[in-house]
Amino acid sequence: MRRIREFGYLVATVRDIDAWKVFASDVHGMQIVEHTEGRLKLRLDERSWRIDLHRGEVEHIDAVGWEVRGPGDIEAIEKKLRDHGYTPHRATTEEAASREVTDYLAFEDPDGNGVEVYYGARRDQTPFISPTGARFVTKNMGIGHVMFAVSSSAPFRELYLDIFELGLSDFIDIGPDPGTFLHCNPRHHSIAFANRPGVAPRLGHLMVQVDDMDTVGRAYDKVLDGAAVLGSTLGKHTNDEMVSYYVKTPSGWEMEYGYGGLEIDEETWVPGRWSAAHFWGHKRVG
Repeated sequence: MRRIREFGYLVATVRDIDAWKVFASDVHGMQIVEHTEGRLKLRLDERSWRIDLHRGEVEHIDAVGWEVRGPGDIEAIEKKLRDHGYTPHRATTEEAASREVTDYLAFEDPDGNGVEVYYGARRDQTPFISPTGARFVTKNMGIGHVMFAVSSSAPFRELYLDIFELGLSDFIDIGPDPGTFLHCNPRHHSIAFANRPGVAPRLGHLMVQVDDMDTVGRAYDKVLDGAAVLGSTLGKHTNDEMVSYYVKTPSGWEMEYGYGGLEIDEETWVPGRWSAAHFWGHKRVG
């Protein structure tokens, strides 16, 4: 059984909290937990939060949170990180309380993005209520996935395959360096990365999945009507079979909003390689 169970949360520094409120809640149906001048905290399910945005002048991914079962998993991962030259920081009681988890381990990935390994996330006794009626697919699979443009794929493969021991889903030939797609539960992939010539290292996109194609269609209409900036048209992916569109967030990186993603049977899955990322659609805009 894998130590890493799911991609559980995202923490980021952003410039425009109010624009994010409209984008995340009004257009895409995330529930607001907290909205102040300096912070926007969002729910997608029974967890007390899944996305936590803090206002700042320099956009940054502060934490991609990976959930484990308990302290033994954190200690084992901490040892492997130190053996590979990382210098992880164990959270203080106050820091863990601020994340609403029992404990976490923090470090930076090879490109300086924050990464955290945690357990004991708080559940909320009140039901999740989406302002648009969206129901997000998170149970036993986490928030969705992230895809990064990276300076070099080799150290990321070491981190996520050797240290975190995620499973290889497949590759896509999206440039000289193939995109690497990795899973930690039935969701086809929870993280992907590739070195793209001319593209600076950064978060490319965050994917969130809903359980109804009509929810995607209604949000897509809002984007087409000008509520947000479209990144790619509606389309279907080859490797995870997701029907989705991409939309530019107020922070510049994109969000994929989709339905119908493939789930992996670990016992029978065999990694493959695709020559293209899309069966149809996903035409870039602008």
